[in-house]
Amino acid sequence: MAVSARLGPKTQLALARYCKAHGLTKTEALERGIALLLKHEGLPARHPAYTSFERLRAQLAESADRKHTSTDDLKRHLDEKYPG
Repeated sequence: MAVSARLGPKTQLALARYCKAHGLTKTEALERGIALLLKHEGLPARHPAYTSFERLRAQLAESADRKHTSTDDLKRHLDEKYPG
């Protein structure tokens, strides 16, 4: 699949220097960079809404007064926090 991207002058220069120093094509360097990003993010990538859900669930589970383990509890909490 062909992909087109516009890079700023500094990024273009950095890419060219990196490719020359490591004996890579631009495509190889970009593929490596994308692979590193995906590895850093921890594939499989998750939808931002799911990530927010997980974060909220963890915060609610830490509350000492009650445990929130179901989505109904989470919905109730969100409705209380953000009415309307």
